[in-house]
Amino acid sequence: MRGGDGETVRGCVLLVGAGGIGGPAAIALAAGGVRDLRVVDDDQVEITNLHRQILFDDDDIGRPKLDAFAEALRRRFPRLRVDRRNGRFTPSAAAALMPGVSVVVDATDNFASRFLIADVCRLTRTPVVHAAAVRWRSTVMAVSADGGPCYRCLFEDLPTGDAPDCATAGVAGPVCGVAGAIAADRALAILAGDSSVFGRIATFDGLSDTLRSVPVAARSTCALCGERAAISTIDALRYVNACASESEGERESDSPTHVEGERESDSPTHVARDREGGPTTHLNTGEHDHG
Repeated sequence: MRGGDGETVRGCVLLVGAGGIGGPAAIALAAGGVRDLRVVDDDQVEITNLHRQILFDDDDIGRPKLDAFAEALRRRFPRLRVDRRNGRFTPSAAAALMPGVSVVVDATDNFASRFLIADVCRLTRTPVVHAAAVRWRSTVMAVSADGGPCYRCLFEDLPTGDAPDCATAGVAGPVCGVAGAIAADRALAILAGDSSVFGRIATFDGLSDTLRSVPVAARSTCALCGERAAISTIDALRYVNACASESEGERESDSPTHVEGERESDSPTHVARDREGGPTTHLNTGEHDHG
């Protein structure tokens, strides 16, 4: 694990998901010296969470996860600042979540959220660490601000049909912990300026107790970071197979939203909330507890 010894690591980490991966990741980040953590989640603690979401206990059942999450972290790390953002990482929310962020840790549990996070991070020139766990296997991939390779180099687009997740396939609690620890290690490396973590994917198999790290090739035809990248804005309908139409009372305005990052880019990035004449949509992140 990088960092430690009480040394402060500069930079804000945006953690998307306060669940089975997010908890171990937050502990490792704080132990490694991170003092500024922004956490996004909108769920409550359920009894079925406790086997893998290690920051919660029986007394937290029914409480908002963000409250229990922040309190548990502050008991362990009094110097840690936890910026709680109640809600989900949606196309319209991204503009308010990204400013000031040095690296994003994606601890979500479905493809739509991961692709959205990947796209926003690329367009705002923000490094991101994607972490996932299902059944006995976890995977972690760190992506630089410039992509190449990025998440879309590996998984070109959202899969069609149902894809396994924690809700449908289950997950072993310790596998989530491994994913969170590796994700935190990669984020700490990025904050320290270590570029060696990019361009590889780590896979842990809990049944065989093996950890592998293999290189990932960039795709010149990647729609996000390739030579002729086509993705320049965030359109909610791009993530449509995990989206649902909002009720009339919840629909947002038609005006585009800017996504501001700290890194320079050649042109402004927009979060397009909907297509002209089309229905307004919001991202449904699938299972409630983000892994």
